[in-house]
Amino acid sequence: MAVSESQWKEPGGPSAATAPPGSWPGAMGPPVVGPPPRLSAQPPTARPPTPAAAYGAWHGALRPPVFKVSQPRPTFREPMAVNGQMIALGGAAGAAWMLLFGLLMTGSARGYVWITLIAGFLAWGAAAILARFGDRGVAVGVAAASGLGVAIAGILVAYRLAGGDWLLW
Repeated sequence: MAVSESQWKEPGGPSAATAPPGSWPGAMGPPVVGPPPRLSAQPPTARPPTPAAAYGAWHGALRPPVFKVSQPRPTFREPMAVNGQMIALGGAAGAAWMLLFGLLMTGSARGYVWITLIAGFLAWGAAAILARFGDRGVAVGVAAASGLGVAIAGILVAYRLAGGDWLLW
């Protein structure tokens, strides 16, 4: 239904004198313009509903519509969740990787430290690739196990440095 411009006037405008005091257009239906209704012995007849009320639109002045929620709030889950089993699997793989490289070097402490550093950096690169494109749980386990292996090599370097021997040169 199109609303004509003559129905909606600015408050205090030229038609404010003709409108009854206290009426705002659209507050409780269309504004009533003209003389007040006469009181008679007959009961007043009901006005026909407005087109908006006929279609079920809200026409109350102080009561908002009732919103019914039929579904609970959505829960957002991480698409690639990290679980403990995959972290343990990655830790076992990282420990096996570091053990393999540690067993390859049976010669000197200097060779062990260097090969452990190389194996650790390769494992951290594999963990970065796994974190980006693969399973992040396995990446966490690999990074933790290789970090522990490199830390053991660092403890060996610090111990030998305390005795006056720098292993890395």
